[in-house]
Amino acid sequence: MSSGPGSDNPRSGGARRPREPQEQELQRRREQKRRRHDAQQLQQLKHLESFYEKPPPGLIKEDEAKPEDCIPDVPGNEHAREFLAHAPTKGLWMPLGKEVKVMQCWRCKRYGHRTGDKECPFFIKGNQKLEQFRVAHEDPMYDIIRENKRHEKDIR
Repeated sequence: MSSGPGSDNPRSGGARRPREPQEQELQRRREQKRRRHDAQQLQQLKHLESFYEKPPPGLIKEDEAKPEDCIPDVPGNEHAREFLAHAPTKGLWMPLGKEVKVMQCWRCKRYGHRTGDKECPFFIKGNQKLEQFRVAHEDPMYDIIRENKRHEKDIR
């Protein structure tokens, strides 16, 4: 009574697969190896097909940010947008000798100049209350100067 791997002893308690002859086992292993090799070759072919079917990464250009896109397309800003659209983008900081300002004016809310520039329609005229508010918020020394004036009045 032997209880080895090839025995058909009912008391051995196992549902073991009977041992295959060596030839069949070698054939089964070769078949598995061939399947794995075929699967690897198939994956390699799929990779090559997908690689060569797609264009190179630099060929398709993504949407590049245009300089005029930083200025909203609203009436009043078309001059600044038009200038930036046709200005050279490489090598020159001031195309055609004209200064390019991509900033918004606090007074008129248009782009291409700052508060206080001569291009602003509110350079000389404007709402006086808004002008006082602007001066108070733009000048960091405004509060200190105002306090000094009040202090001098109180001393007199």
